[in-house]
Amino acid sequence: MPTISINGHTIHYITNREIPGDVGKRVVYIHGTGCNGRVFERHINAIPEHHALALDLSGHGESSGSGYRGVVDHAHWVASFIQSMDWEPCVVAGHSMGGGIAIALAIYFPELVERLLLIDTGARLRVAPAVIDYAKRIAAGGVDKVNNRQGFADGTAERTIKDLRAINVNENPNVTLKDWYADDSCDFLSRVGDIKIPSLAICGREDQLTPLKYHEYLRDNMPNCKLEIIDNAGHWPFVEQPQHFDEIVKKFLAS
Repeated sequence: MPTISINGHTIHYITNREIPGDVGKRVVYIHGTGCNGRVFERHINAIPEHHALALDLSGHGESSGSGYRGVVDHAHWVASFIQSMDWEPCVVAGHSMGGGIAIALAIYFPELVERLLLIDTGARLRVAPAVIDYAKRIAAGGVDKVNNRQGFADGTAERTIKDLRAINVNENPNVTLKDWYADDSCDFLSRVGDIKIPSLAICGREDQLTPLKYHEYLRDNMPNCKLEIIDNAGHWPFVEQPQHFDEIVKKFLAS
C-alpha cells in the first residue's frame, strides 16, 4: 500500500489509480472517528473517472502517530499531506469527524480546497458525556466494545454492519478516545458562512449521530452548499446505500 513520509511520520493511503492521470477530479477522502481509510475503498473504486484516495489519519489504520484531540490539528496534518502529494487544490471529502476536518481545511487552508463533500457530519459535532465516558473505559481496558446497531438505519443488513466493523476492529481505543474529544470540540457554526466554494452535504435520513438538521444548517448557512438526503441509510450511506451514494458523488464531481 502506498505511503508518504511527512516530518518523520508515515501516512498510509489507498488509491484507485496507481498512475496519475489528467482526467477527472482529484479527491481526498477523510474518515471519521475510530475508523481508517479502508471504509472508502469500495466507493473510490466505483469512481474510476476521478483520481481518488483515502488516507489513514494519524494513529489510525497503518499511519504512524498517536492521533489528535482537535480537528484543526488533523487539518494541519492533512494539509501537509495534500501539499506533499502536489494535489492542491483538490476536492476534500470528509465523513463525520472527517467532515469537521474538511471544514477546518476550507477555513484555514482555503488554497488547498477546490470543493467540499460533507458526509454525515456538521459544523458542530457535540458528543454526549456518556459516550466519552464509555470511550474512556474502553481505552482503560475496563469494558469491551459492544456491537450494536447505533448509527445504522433500521433496514441495514447485519452483514453490512459486520463488514464495516471488521475494517475498523483493530483501531487503537486510546486514539479513538482522542477522536471523540476532537468531535466534541469541533464548532464552526459561526465560520461556515465564509466558505463559498461549491459544497455538497450528504445525509442518511435515519442518521441519529449527525442528524438531518446538522446538514440543513450547512445548506442554509454555506453560500454554495447543496443537500442530498439518502433514504434507508443512517450514518454510513456509502456502505448502507452504496449505489445511490456513488451516483450523487459522481453528479457532484461532474457538475
